Amino acid sequence: MDDRSPDTSNDVEFVRQVRDALTFLYDHVHLQRHPLAQRLVPQRTVATRTRAQELRRILLDAIEELNPGDSVPIRAPERRPYAILFGLYVEGRQWQEVANSLSIGGRQLRRDRAAAIEALASILHDRYLVEPATGAEPTTEESLRLESERLAQQREPVDLHDVAEELLSLLEDMAYERGVRLASHIEPGLPKPHVNRTLMRQILISLASHALKTLPLSRLSFRARLSEAAIGVGLDLVCQKGDLKTERYLTSLDLEPARTLTASLGGQLLRESGHGRAQIWVLLPLREEMLVLVVDDNEELFELFQRYAAGQPYRLVHAADAEQALKRVRSDQPDIITLDLMMPDQDGWEFLRVLRSDLANTHIPVIVCSVLEEPELALSLGAQMSLKKPVGQADLLRALAEARMLALAGEGHPGSPAHKSKPQ
Repeated sequence: MDDRSPDTSNDVEFVRQVRDALTFLYDHVHLQRHPLAQRLVPQRTVATRTRAQELRRILLDAIEELNPGDSVPIRAPERRPYAILFGLYVEGRQWQEVANSLSIGGRQLRRDRAAAIEALASILHDRYLVEPATGAEPTTEESLRLESERLAQQREPVDLHDVAEELLSLLEDMAYERGVRLASHIEPGLPKPHVNRTLMRQILISLASHALKTLPLSRLSFRARLSEAAIGVGLDLVCQKGDLKTERYLTSLDLEPARTLTASLGGQLLRESGHGRAQIWVLLPLREEMLVLVVDDNEELFELFQRYAAGQPYRLVHAADAEQALKRVRSDQPDIITLDLMMPDQDGWEFLRVLRSDLANTHIPVIVCSVLEEPELALSLGAQMSLKKPVGQADLLRALAEARMLALAGEGHPGSPAHKSKPQ
């Protein structure tokens, strides 16, 4: 049985449930048994997620839908719903602090917060409750997105030439049956995008097999194109019936599954036609991805940092205590470390001392993230920056960007001029 049921967008009880779930956004036990989880999250969800985690993701995604974009000034009225919900519940800031940042009074903040929660409830209602439920399983599209996001966490440099050669072998029989010639014009030695190899193969297999089954092709070949910021791997499609119908053939292809997979890699799917051929391009960013070790006994904070860093050139891994963190430093060799100070057994201060006692680790920039305000002590023990919890997305990304520059310059060691830097 599915616990979800049709509702009205102005249901007072539904709005109250949304407000309560926001208040306990990072309380795993509370969210796990929350009535809103019963209404919005299917009984069986992705194996790697609990109901609490899935409800939190749903709420955070809905909050992001209220974001009007960076072009809207932070104090503009149309930005307030997002700024209020993000400040109060995602970042955990105090009421007065949020009111001051928006230059409004406490009474106005309460009115705007109520309106923002109603807007959030409307988004959730329209997305999850407007249609009668037909089953307990997530939709195919939702399952594909969640699975691709899970796989995308594991990345490696991928040789596009090798992938294309492998796919030619896989597609050979299907192409032969349809009288389609296959080829690859991707030269070896191109820059390697940092992606999940399984997803990369699946994107190209999905596009190529769909084109072979759907279009009257005479030739299908793989090509690559390179720019300063991205590398593209494309399908070059030539149809049997001449130039005039090529564009119509291309627009008939269902590209949405491949588009979902491509988005999980931070890429973009494009289609182009002209001069008697059609092309589908998977454009992938060319940027050096850095490994960030998040040392914190709170797994919810790690998940929050992952959301903050989504789409950025970082891959985050987690260590729940100092002992585990030191093991990950030795095995994974992270480029950057974020460090909580208040941890069980061995605290962050001791971890930092042990880390810096090994000359092999002195180059790793460390960002201390703690409720304790001890920036001078943190810097004296070998950290590069100090952020006070709760950490907002802008502060974290600014600190990571500075640490990234230090890592690339090899200036993470104590005593260097950069060692004294701190985001303002």
